[in-house]
Amino acid sequence: MRHCLYGILIGVTALASDVCAQVRCDLLEISRKAFDKNPTLVRSGLAIRSAEADLQIQRSTFDLNSFSELLFQNNQYRLPGADPRNALLENSILRNNALNLSGGLRKRLRTGQLTEFSLNYGFANNNYPVNSFNQPIGLYLGNNTSTINFSLTQPLLRGKGRVITTALERANSLYVLNAKSGNEYTTSYEIWQIGLAYWNYYTAFKSLEIYKQSESRIRNVLSVTEELVKGDKKPAGDLIQVKSDLANQEKLTIMAQQDLYNARIQLGKVIGLSTEESLLIDVPENDFPTIAESAFRKGVDKADYIRIAKERRADLMAARHGHEALQQQFVLAQNNTKPQLDLTGFLAYGSASTGNRMGDVMASFSNNEGRNIGTGARLTFTFPVNNNWARGSLVKSQMALSDQNVVVNNIQRIIELDVNNDLNYLDNSVINLQKAEEVLNYTQDVFKDEQVKFQSGLTTILSLILFQERLTAAQLRYLQAYQQFARAIINLRHDTGTLVVPDNKGFVIDRNAFYTIPDTNNN
Repeated sequence: MRHCLYGILIGVTALASDVCAQVRCDLLEISRKAFDKNPTLVRSGLAIRSAEADLQIQRSTFDLNSFSELLFQNNQYRLPGADPRNALLENSILRNNALNLSGGLRKRLRTGQLTEFSLNYGFANNNYPVNSFNQPIGLYLGNNTSTINFSLTQPLLRGKGRVITTALERANSLYVLNAKSGNEYTTSYEIWQIGLAYWNYYTAFKSLEIYKQSESRIRNVLSVTEELVKGDKKPAGDLIQVKSDLANQEKLTIMAQQDLYNARIQLGKVIGLSTEESLLIDVPENDFPTIAESAFRKGVDKADYIRIAKERRADLMAARHGHEALQQQFVLAQNNTKPQLDLTGFLAYGSASTGNRMGDVMASFSNNEGRNIGTGARLTFTFPVNNNWARGSLVKSQMALSDQNVVVNNIQRIIELDVNNDLNYLDNSVINLQKAEEVLNYTQDVFKDEQVKFQSGLTTILSLILFQERLTAAQLRYLQAYQQFARAIINLRHDTGTLVVPDNKGFVIDRNAFYTIPDTNNN
């Protein structure tokens, strides 16, 4: 059963290996693939578009708006019996027709004023054969009137000034920057996750190789032991011990196969691949970073890295943009608690003409008779007695601003803790890697000596098996120490905001982000 399961796992891995060339497992390539595949990154991009749409909506406050109206009206009025006009009307019915056409433009300026320009034309006639001057005229003789109006409204209290009028527009502009910075941090976080998953996948891949090498060494020991037993140089009982150790190693190899499968699925998950696509991931192409190429040096100034982090961390920038946006909304909320006092000045020009011809219609704009020019001003005062809405909104705005201030300070606090922890983790990982390499070199030499002694009959099979297990453990610890070092680099990159770099087309992901620590002089 054990051999059957072992064969199935090997078969699955072999099948995946046959077709996995379709998905190259290169760190930069799979990171770029995530921009199209990773749902979190896709949603983060949509959040930017949503914020930009909110800004566009807010800018509509200052759009130039046109308005128009067309009205036609017909009235029939039956005169009372005592009305003297009955003598001049047929069936004592006064018929009136009216046509009104108006149109104009309205715009709120960013300085706070509301402007309006309109043009109005009216046409009216009736079946009464006498005009207002008691002069006989024809039936349904039209009266044309035209008026041009202009008004300017200046807020004196609520809504006064550019700072107040454009507060929400500026706030939404800051929310766009907030969304972009949030997207940058989300991108850094997801690329960080991909980097960790890749190093885990690479470790699992190399671990499987180590277990296979260990299994091969045990098979060699078994072969040598069989020859020694045949030559009566070793007791037959030694074969049982070697076979037991081989069975145990085969079990460990099967477990390593499963670990590799899990690591491949996890890597596909953080990239955003489906199960089928994840199984097509090829063997890892990128080796661990070395200490020499990482530009690691002892005694780095933690303050420099904290400074870089506070300058570059996108989540801190997003929080600051959010804080500035809430400040704009707070200023507006303060202004909304004031009464509303508006001063409107207006200017009107109009003229009139009589007749049903087109020339009479045009004359209504320029006819000297009936010309009317008017100017005036209007003062409007609105005072909400309780003003609960404005006062409640002010309190909520103040609380939101205070809460966001806590968020900004907390992110700065966490940055300092994270960077300090990352640098300590990096120092320890370098020491651990150096020591693991020393142990591995010593263990390899000891195992070689033990093999020679065993073949010469100077040591026991148990001792050889023990040193073989020690060699395997040393190889695995060395591999894990390398993984720890690689994780330390990418952790520091993410926490200092130097893992990804935004540009006009999106983000730049450089190989150095996975292999070198940030340069405090040129990050």
